[in-house]
Amino acid sequence: MTGRFLGSIVFPGAAEEVPDARHYVRRLLTRNGSRSIAGDAELLTCECVSNAIRFTRSGTAGGRVAVRVLGMDDVLRVEVLDQGGATTVPAPRGAPDSADAENGRGLHLIEALAREWGTMPYGPGTITWFTVPKGNRP
Repeated sequence: MTGRFLGSIVFPGAAEEVPDARHYVRRLLTRNGSRSIAGDAELLTCECVSNAIRFTRSGTAGGRVAVRVLGMDDVLRVEVLDQGGATTVPAPRGAPDSADAENGRGLHLIEALAREWGTMPYGPGTITWFTVPKGNRP
């Protein structure tokens, strides 16, 4: 899928870097006139990056995660590239065990807020991507 390249960033695969990924996406979208969708894109980026760090080689010593942002005709596409090593492809699990569970909600959020999302192989790793409609949300 092609689109207008808006920007990309590569950062160490450590949990303390997740806020940097969120802030990068917000700043990039604000600069490009997409402030109305920045909140959703920021949250979903956080979920994808957190999963990459937690479940792939990106979260090991020396690991890296990349975030790429593309502007399409009517959607924004965010891609998170990990370094592979996961034993499964990202997929939502059953509902979290309890209302205050700390894990298991990320891909459910992505399904709820993204127009589309998916994964595809990329070298030894995986790209997890999502799209968010441009313009105001209903």
